[in-house]
Amino acid sequence: MQKHAVIQIILVSMLFLMFSCGRKSEDAIVKPDGTSAFTVIRSDDASVCPPEFAVSLKNAIIGITGVDIGIKTDFVSDRIPDSAEGEYEIIVGKTSREITAELAPLAPRLNDWLIARRGGKIVIYGQDKLGDATAYFLEHYASDGNIYVPDGETYIHKDDGYIADSITIDGADLKDFVIRADKEKESAALALSDRIAEIYGYSLKVTTRPGNTQEGRQIIFTSGETPDQTISRIYADDGNLYLEPGALTGDNVIAELLIKYITGNMNDKKLEITDTLDLKEDTMDKRYVIADADYLASLDEKAEKMKQSVLGTASDYTVGDGGKIYYFAANGDDSNDGLTEKTPFKTLSKLSELPLNSGDVVLFRRGDTFRGSITAAKGVTYSAWGEGDKPTISASKMNYASPELWQETSYENVWVCTKTLVNVGIVTLDHSGEYGKYDELVGTRMIAGKDGFDGAGDMKNDLEVWSDLAANRLYFYSDKGNPGERFKSIEIGERGNAISVNAPGVTVDNLHITLTGSHGVGAGTTKNLTVRNCVFDWLGGSILTGFDGANVTGYGNAVEVYGGVEGYHVYNNWIYQIYDTGITHQFSYDESIKRNIMADIEYNDNLIEYCFWSIEYYNSTGGAGTYRETRDVYVHDNFCRFGGEGWGCKGRESGAPMYCIASKPDKTENYVTENNIFDRCLGYLVSTYGENMAGIYVFRSNTYVQPNGAKFARVTDADWMFDGAAADRMEKYFGEESPVLAVIVE
Repeated sequence: MQKHAVIQIILVSMLFLMFSCGRKSEDAIVKPDGTSAFTVIRSDDASVCPPEFAVSLKNAIIGITGVDIGIKTDFVSDRIPDSAEGEYEIIVGKTSREITAELAPLAPRLNDWLIARRGGKIVIYGQDKLGDATAYFLEHYASDGNIYVPDGETYIHKDDGYIADSITIDGADLKDFVIRADKEKESAALALSDRIAEIYGYSLKVTTRPGNTQEGRQIIFTSGETPDQTISRIYADDGNLYLEPGALTGDNVIAELLIKYITGNMNDKKLEITDTLDLKEDTMDKRYVIADADYLASLDEKAEKMKQSVLGTASDYTVGDGGKIYYFAANGDDSNDGLTEKTPFKTLSKLSELPLNSGDVVLFRRGDTFRGSITAAKGVTYSAWGEGDKPTISASKMNYASPELWQETSYENVWVCTKTLVNVGIVTLDHSGEYGKYDELVGTRMIAGKDGFDGAGDMKNDLEVWSDLAANRLYFYSDKGNPGERFKSIEIGERGNAISVNAPGVTVDNLHITLTGSHGVGAGTTKNLTVRNCVFDWLGGSILTGFDGANVTGYGNAVEVYGGVEGYHVYNNWIYQIYDTGITHQFSYDESIKRNIMADIEYNDNLIEYCFWSIEYYNSTGGAGTYRETRDVYVHDNFCRFGGEGWGCKGRESGAPMYCIASKPDKTENYVTENNIFDRCLGYLVSTYGENMAGIYVFRSNTYVQPNGAKFARVTDADWMFDGAAADRMEKYFGEESPVLAVIVE
């Protein structure tokens, strides 16, 4: 207890001892006949003063006197006679009674309180220490089964433990100031009010009303920013105090800078701030770093190391009990037995004929290309043998760069392929197939029914391609003649996964998967799927026919599970230039599927570049009578880069969501996103498509890299910018612990 308060209590105790020897009946709450004219009064507004203090006091009086004096609020209305102000009242806390307003200035600070009597009004007043006031009242004014408060009594407890007794700004007392901020900065303004209360004992009012509409002096959180990204500025002007943060400092940081200034310049508990104050300080939020040239170079170096980790990984497979190894090579022969490196099979057609069993291993020779697609068998591992680059599984059936494969149409410069081609997603021209060649030449997809395009007659620009879904024909606009003569290679990816997984226990290892219009590895509901040490590139773009009632939506992911899954591990892969998503587990609204569970999922150590989505998840509700659950998902140590910059993002790049969590299921449990790097996106680094995910997911120690002022996240139907408030928002809406926000400053 503070020294000043102790002295007051000692003095009052002495008076109490003298007073107790001569109690007067007119000072008593309860009359000799056992009745009382008093009623306990509390605020009608619980936000002004919580009712529990008044209720506890009333109950305590019953315990002391045996009389229930009743309780009511300070609300008064001519239409309600019982609401009229009484002659005898015990008024607790802040109320609308005039006597409260009259006496409150005697105990102005948050920890001050008083007990007083004026005629029939007994006042117990306090703010943060109202409980102490009521306890003192009961302890010191109760005697012999009654409570005695003499008229004219005034006991005041003042807490002198504040570090400041006087703070003025340009001659005006700080306690009379209002803190003004826009809605976005309100939490920082409220925090500042609390901090001022801690050191000065006065809680300043906070307003979010726009403009300079409040009377009197103000502390104003400005909407502008200092020219220097890391500098906070506090200055006085025209009697007001202005808080101007740097773009990378944050509003809470500048508020704390003001408190630091006040506490550090106090003299004998007094501080006078003049209108000459102009404080500038580097207060960059510790969660931010400047992504300068060296920082960005370090990211490039990390990406390069991850590439080499994928490319240099040895084949990883185990033959199960009774299992066989089947070998494939580009110079093999399908009439071989395929059981040795010297007698390999040749084609994926032969693979589709094999009676594979769980525990078998299928190996493709490194450096070779195998055209077609694979339907994975239960419990089988697909990997590589030999030396050199990873074997390529190319869903492009052939090189279409032959003049005889292209015919002129009646439209100028428009050619049609003579081969049947179903729902073409991607067309690459003079394709090198080199790892990491991000600028391969790709035809421009035209979609009938989109942007006014209706067919071959609307093709006007070189390298436009259109897949006629009804006729299964591909049209090509070439202003330099026959495409088959113009290019050395034309690779075409049609609809259909490169590897389809319809069985459990499949492992895909050390393959280069490319040139499909659909998914690289695509699975429906499955169990124990592993995809590791692979390269995925240049795929997707086919039309998801019938989706949303039209044929205009493209799709195509590197690795996908659509439906339920238990056991799904994707790690140490290099994924780039994918039409839609790098890695995903997803399921759309479907009333017919009553139960969909996604569990035991891990994505880690993947390098994902130039995609629309890098990592995407949703497990949509199916409506009444259905159940959706997602649990035990661990997304960690992935490096996602250059979102929205891929070949399939043109025209929609501004909406690219690099890391997407959407459509909350009925239950989510243990979904952790940790130690990932999300490095630049033309859309959003994080998106929940309007859902509020607060408290549902765990985010820890992730790094976000984006230009200052660019889009950062889309959450609860709002776009957030990558600025000084971004870290606070990640903490508020995602619970992000210890993030790093690397800001690219031009």
